Amino acid sequence: MALKKEVKTGIIVTVALAMLIFGLNFLKGVNLFNHNKKIYAVYNDVQGVVPSNPIVVNGFHIGHIKVIQIEPNSSGKIVVTMQITNTDVKIPKNSIAKIYSADFLGSKAIELQLGNSTELIKDGDTLSSSVEETMKETVDKQVLPLKRKIENLISSIDTTIAIIDGIFTKDTRDNLKQSILSIRVSLKHIENTTASVDDLMGSEKTHIGSILAKVDEISTTLANNSKNLSKIITNFSNISDTIAKAHIEKVIMNADSALYYTSQVMGRINRGEGNAGMLSKDTALYNRLSGASEQLRILLEDVRLHPKHYVHFSVFGKKD
Repeated sequence: MALKKEVKTGIIVTVALAMLIFGLNFLKGVNLFNHNKKIYAVYNDVQGVVPSNPIVVNGFHIGHIKVIQIEPNSSGKIVVTMQITNTDVKIPKNSIAKIYSADFLGSKAIELQLGNSTELIKDGDTLSSSVEETMKETVDKQVLPLKRKIENLISSIDTTIAIIDGIFTKDTRDNLKQSILSIRVSLKHIENTTASVDDLMGSEKTHIGSILAKVDEISTTLANNSKNLSKIITNFSNISDTIAKAHIEKVIMNADSALYYTSQVMGRINRGEGNAGMLSKDTALYNRLSGASEQLRILLEDVRLHPKHYVHFSVFGKKD
C-alpha cells in the first residue's frame, strides 16, 4: 500500500527537525546519546553569562551552561545550571565553579577549578562559586591608588602655587629681580677679577717660580738645620725656665719701690728741699758757682801757660 503524500511530507519534516536539533546540540557540545550530569552553582552576579556558554577544566571543554535563573526566595542570588557532557572527567566535590572572561570581547565562561577531595560530584550537586575580577575592576584597583596620589599631588601643587603667589608680591618680585641683577654684576666682576689674576699669573710666572724655588730652598735649609733649630728652641726653653726661676715678681717689686723713692727724691728737689733742692732753686748760688768755675778755668789756663809764675825750681838747687 502506497503512503500518502502528506505522510511522506510529515516524515521528512520530522526527520529534518530531529537532525536540526541534533546538529544544534552537537554544535553546543551536547551529545544526546550520552548520559549527562547536571550540577549547580549560586552567584551574586552573573553579568555577561548566558546559556550555552562553555564549561571548561584547564581550558578543556567538558560542557555548557544549561539554564540561568534567579532563586524564588527573594534573596537575589542567581542559580546557574551546568550540564556536563564529558563524563570521563573526574570532578572532585570540593571543586569551585569560577566565572571568568573567555576573551577580550567580554564573553564569559565557567572554569571548574578541581579540588583535592576523593569524593566526586554526582548529578544534582551544587559547587562552590567565585567570580573573576573584571578588567574594569582590575584596572580600577591599579588606577585608583595612582588616581589618589595624583589628586594629592595636584592639591599639594595648588597649595604650593598659592603660597608662592602670596610670597611673590610685586615688591618681592622687584626685589628678586634687583637681587638677580646684582648677582649678575657680581659674577661679572668675579669674572673680570679672575681674568686679571690669570693675566697676572701669566706675566709673573717667572717671579712666582723664583719665589717658590726660594721657598723650597728655605724649607730645605730648615730641614738640614733641624738639629740646630732644636738646640735653639731648647736654649730658649732653658732661658725661659731660668727667667721663671729668677723671681721676676720680686725684682719688679724692688724696681717699683726704687722708682717710688726716686720719685720722692725728685719731688723734694723740685720743691727746693735739701742741698740738691736748694742748688736747683738758688739761682745766685748757681751764678756764683758758675763764676768760680770760670775763674778756676782761667787760673788753670794761666798755670799752663806761665808755670814759672807759680812753681820755681833749679837744676842745681838755686833760685834764679
